[in-house]
Amino acid sequence: QAAAPSTKAPSEAIKKARPVVEQSDIPEDLDWKAVSENWEIDCFSRPVLRDGKKLWELLVCDENAVYRRVAHMKPTRVNSVVVQKLLQIFIEESRVKPTSIRFYRKVMKNMLNVALNTVLDTLVEADFTIVATRNCHMLRQWLAYREREVYPKMPGHIIAAPRRTGGVKPAGQETNMARMPQRLTFAKYTVTAMPLASLQLLRQGDYLGTSCVIPQGLDDNALVYGIAIISSRASILSSLLTSEELCAVRFDPQTSDMLMDFGIDDSYRLENVQQEEREGCLQFERAKRDLRGVHFVLVTNPVEKMDDEETAESLVGRGLTGVWTCMDYSIAESQ
Repeated sequence: QAAAPSTKAPSEAIKKARPVVEQSDIPEDLDWKAVSENWEIDCFSRPVLRDGKKLWELLVCDENAVYRRVAHMKPTRVNSVVVQKLLQIFIEESRVKPTSIRFYRKVMKNMLNVALNTVLDTLVEADFTIVATRNCHMLRQWLAYREREVYPKMPGHIIAAPRRTGGVKPAGQETNMARMPQRLTFAKYTVTAMPLASLQLLRQGDYLGTSCVIPQGLDDNALVYGIAIISSRASILSSLLTSEELCAVRFDPQTSDMLMDFGIDDSYRLENVQQEEREGCLQFERAKRDLRGVHFVLVTNPVEKMDDEETAESLVGRGLTGVWTCMDYSIAESQ
């Protein structure tokens, strides 16, 4: 629900932040009713040189990408104080206040945590949870658009080196991977698949779970791979996976480990895949790459006469409790 615009005058400290940045304006025709209370942010350098140094940028958007703000910062003035002041400006100028603010970039975790907590401490109308997670889907899609269409047109743009292409490769360099915490363990899972259109319809059902932003241009008939988790405590497990911020499932072909990613930097080992099951896991990884990282996780109670040939679609209405449409961002990051 859209709140009335804030009438509180910006503090002197906030006013002092304005000269060190260039800010985007709010469009006059912005539809405030479409603005979500869930926001996503990113603060990092961009491939643009100004006075011999990379431009730093703060991006803020709601999860519907209706309210979007951009601030360009001088490299010498990038710190938690400046970011806090900018966030405070963007919150004060929004008619819809955030109830959650998410960010995904690990190297900025400390600075953003400090900035966001300071906003909570100093801005009377601020009341949001801070979520550090790889699941910043709309912001990452917006950033990808800016990398394609915006930065290359800016003076001082740096041309990035061509990315490598190839087959299935490990998507990270994890070592000493921890096993799944006891509270999240389950006895059985299967690798399965369903058409993209069926998966999108499934997400409209009354199930726990979250959805990524499906990239444009994917065929509705494209076969999406994922895993179906079978557990007698499916309802509890679905709640736990939601609260723990489930992000992605990955197969590491070098170690033969099946991995699950949570939050901003947690990854756990499900199991070491046996040789006879390895090809199915490799197909799972190949399919993810073909669909730019899209895959899914289902959680279901055991059903009668269930076997290894059970399909994802056949589980609908038969004990299904959780559906996650996931995006494996490590694929693009490792290229």
